[in-house]
Amino acid sequence: MMYCGVELQSAHRQEHKSACSAIRRCRIVMEKEEQTLRDHPDDNFTHGIGNFWKILKTRPYMRSRAVLCNTMTAVKTVQSLQAQLDILMENLRLCRGDNMGSRDVIPGVMIRLHQDQECYDFLKWWATTGQKHDYDWGNTTLPYLDIKNANPLEPVDMFCGNLIDLSHIVAVTLVKVKVLLVFVANMESFDEITREILRSRRQRSTIARNPNIADCDNGPLEIVKLKAQIRALYKDVCKLNRHFWPALVNPGEHLEAKSMIFSIGSVEQMQVALNLTYEAWYETPGAVGIIELAIEGTGNG
Repeated sequence: MMYCGVELQSAHRQEHKSACSAIRRCRIVMEKEEQTLRDHPDDNFTHGIGNFWKILKTRPYMRSRAVLCNTMTAVKTVQSLQAQLDILMENLRLCRGDNMGSRDVIPGVMIRLHQDQECYDFLKWWATTGQKHDYDWGNTTLPYLDIKNANPLEPVDMFCGNLIDLSHIVAVTLVKVKVLLVFVANMESFDEITREILRSRRQRSTIARNPNIADCDNGPLEIVKLKAQIRALYKDVCKLNRHFWPALVNPGEHLEAKSMIFSIGSVEQMQVALNLTYEAWYETPGAVGIIELAIEGTGNG
């Protein structure tokens, strides 16, 4: 972690040391569980890839990976986020069916890393191929997470009404908001300093390089379409869980909740999705403001 000076570094050392020590302990446990698997006569890392959770003896190892990833969230750095994403994506490679829910965590982490295009591709796969009832999760020869450079301007029909994970619908909404902000930054008149700030933020997002955005010659029309798409996603989230948007704007104690079990539409479901996506929303300037306007416009949450 970079510091402005020695005094700040020293003041933060104890907190930093505590988090790093916890991560180190979790990593030792994970490495021990991995070695136990590799020492076993059955070569699961060769023959079991893609179906780990079905192999009972792999579960302590998979759980240790989840604990390590969760412990890393205490360190608020880009390097930590990327390390978390690496662990989560490897979880999916080891177990395509994702019995541990890594797919719910990944979108928020990707957005915080400005990997918005990768996030949209990921969300689209789960909303399309990942929703097919006849998809054989045990067949590792089938295409998996293979959508690349999808058009982020396309309609949202594939997401709305499909009862996919709440955190996924919320993440799609945020990606669409970020695309809208890219177009607004191009169209609006700003002073030179503001425009430079917006340009630097835009360039960090991988989605700004998508040809459908970079080569678009009718920004005003796309802005109108994006606003309609965001409204549709907003309403879909309201149908799935009426608690979410008000909590995003005013989270209060919900961010301290540690809900593990929930029903569709419950406060607990909202709390899980909120904790997975809250930081991504608040690290996107202007995003929460758009939701505030949507709440005011509907007169409800």
